[in-house]
Amino acid sequence: MTAESLHHQWQPIGAISTSSLLDARLQLHWAVQIVGSFGNTVLEPQADDSQSNLGWVDSQGALCSHASSDGICVGLRLADLTLLFFTPQHTTPIELRLSAQTLQQALVWLATTYAQASGSAAPKPFALRDYDMPAHPVAQGMPFSMNDSVPYQELHRWYSNANSAIHEITAPWSQALPIRCWPHHFDIATLVALDPEKGSEDARSVGCGMSPGDHTYPEPYFYVTPWPYPKKETLPALSGGFWHTEGWVGAILTTSVLTETKSNETQAQQVQQFFHDGTQAAFVALGATPV
Repeated sequence: MTAESLHHQWQPIGAISTSSLLDARLQLHWAVQIVGSFGNTVLEPQADDSQSNLGWVDSQGALCSHASSDGICVGLRLADLTLLFFTPQHTTPIELRLSAQTLQQALVWLATTYAQASGSAAPKPFALRDYDMPAHPVAQGMPFSMNDSVPYQELHRWYSNANSAIHEITAPWSQALPIRCWPHHFDIATLVALDPEKGSEDARSVGCGMSPGDHTYPEPYFYVTPWPYPKKETLPALSGGFWHTEGWVGAILTTSVLTETKSNETQAQQVQQFFHDGTQAAFVALGATPV
């Protein structure tokens, strides 16, 4: 993807306040656990737990699981809080609107739909992992409730933009892993693995991603995180964004900075510049050059 194509694909963000995204973000975070349960139930467990992670499928506007050996996968369409069930036999997915459904009802639907599509029950019950998740009434058995679709559509734009922008900056580097969303954190990111032959604790890496908001920053933000964390005194100034240095080290570009302009081209350019400057600073700090 070229810089010019990112400008054309970029969807303007910032039309609504970040505070109005909170409930939608939390409901989507819990809903994506249902999709993660597919990987944990049906797919072969991986040492890095990657059977549970998801990829962005732009044509569906959805975060989707890996496919099973018989071609079945599950997704969550963000813009309208809808579960998607894909099989090789159907050109369109089977859908379940989550609004008015509970987590347990959604898991039962997933188990039933899987059994009908595959011809047999899943190897074990579909269940949520015991992650340290943000609190929300749906976790206590309350139904999902999408009273206003606008925040969900805004979060859809964030994930679509992030997937395109991360791909654009990391495409030249063979060491960049596939762009994935991990259900626990709900961010979407890639890792540029600079020392793949070493163990994870010793290997240098640079993460490039987007979080829809968390306990550190309640608003969506793009980030670049070097590992091991460099000393903050060695970090150069950034032309866009800033360095977060409390508890972890990373370059940050928040919604409030990015959405000072509503222009497609200007927002896309700002994100491109942020990722370029942030990754270059991270590589210099780690004494590495990506290949």
